[in-house]
Amino acid sequence: MPTQIKPGGMGLPGGGGTPSAFADSMAAAIESELNLLLQAEGLPKLALDNSTETRDRRRLFVAIARGVVRHLNERREAIDVVDSDGVTSSPTFDILWS
Repeated sequence: MPTQIKPGGMGLPGGGGTPSAFADSMAAAIESELNLLLQAEGLPKLALDNSTETRDRRRLFVAIARGVVRHLNERREAIDVVDSDGVTSSPTFDILWS
């Protein structure tokens, strides 16, 4: 099976770490990129716990990721993949909604 696209989810509140629904998701990648940008500017990095503040921020990232995946999924026919031999094919999406 191909690698799945995982937009991300919130998981349960409380606890100390990153919920599995959020881990290794598109939303988590967005959070990671924001941390890299903050670090590059010499700004404090984001907390990666499961606090109320972190969950508020992650809710936005999950919404963005889900919107992007939904948009692409609803427009599959608009996406073509051209391999190095010039052969065009339509991609196959395997989406994991958490």
